[in-house]
Amino acid sequence: MTEFKPHPLEIVPAGEAADIERVTEMQIAIMKQHQDPSKRGQHPKQQALLRGVFEVSENVPETMRVGIFSKPQKFDALVRMSTGLLPKDSDPQAHGCAIKLLDVPGSPTGTQDFIMLDGSTFFIRDVADYVSFFTATSNGCPAEFFASHRREFGLSSAFNVVVASHLDRQYWAELPIAMGEGAGRLTLIPDVSNTSGRMAASTPDGLKDALVDFFVTQRREATYTFGVQPYIDERNTPIEDATSVWGTPFEALATLTIEPQDFTAPGQYEFCENLSYTPWHCHPDHQPLGGIQRCRKRVYEESQKLRHSLNKAEDREPTSDELACLGPVLDKAAA
Repeated sequence: MTEFKPHPLEIVPAGEAADIERVTEMQIAIMKQHQDPSKRGQHPKQQALLRGVFEVSENVPETMRVGIFSKPQKFDALVRMSTGLLPKDSDPQAHGCAIKLLDVPGSPTGTQDFIMLDGSTFFIRDVADYVSFFTATSNGCPAEFFASHRREFGLSSAFNVVVASHLDRQYWAELPIAMGEGAGRLTLIPDVSNTSGRMAASTPDGLKDALVDFFVTQRREATYTFGVQPYIDERNTPIEDATSVWGTPFEALATLTIEPQDFTAPGQYEFCENLSYTPWHCHPDHQPLGGIQRCRKRVYEESQKLRHSLNKAEDREPTSDELACLGPVLDKAAA
């Protein structure tokens, strides 16, 4: 992973390092006690691993031309669609879209990951509140935390929805990343052509069925606009408050195209299970910012060690050369 370096826009509170260790210990304990620790601690249900192409625009704003956005270029991408801890797609919960760009120059891991959810902000303000939340959760009573954090309860509840398809959802990275010396918050906006026309999922695997129907049966292509909200100042676009809503408009940086493809082979599922997605797989110009992101680095490191140890999987990042092992790209259906 990219090593943590203090960023000029971050304000690290005293005692945060100890709080991060406490959160990490509690997260690992929860994984061991309440779920299969060989699975991801968050969003364990894989709906699909899809190959895509991430193309940086020629019209990136001058202030955003850093790191992977420094020039027009294309990257192969591995896109993991997922759902939260509940096993049934018909249960209200959050929906994830994680993007891994491959063969990224300047990245210590050779990759750039974006972890995105279909909710615009995180539901915990900072690491100190994270400790309180995990303490209540570890005791089997998260309501104790939410009783004194009503706004956070509303933000958490907003994640819990039933949807028809991953492909017509807007996703947000929720937490800011560096854009060189500046910062931004990222989003993934679906094209109207991604609309499935399906009803909300009513079966345990309805969302995977929707993806199979879209990419395999109908052989359709999905496209997204990848955008950024620029940082202005700590008052209007705070870095350290993960629950904040930034008011700045999004500016387009890139497009993500996911071609028709057969992603259903068991080997592709296993390949994805052995991948690690973390915002700290990144170009140094895009270091994750804020206390929750600093906490994520430690939590992700430890959870990945546990998961890969149990799965006897090698902890390494893929390259474009390995895409040949995935299911084939299909010809698009005639319009």
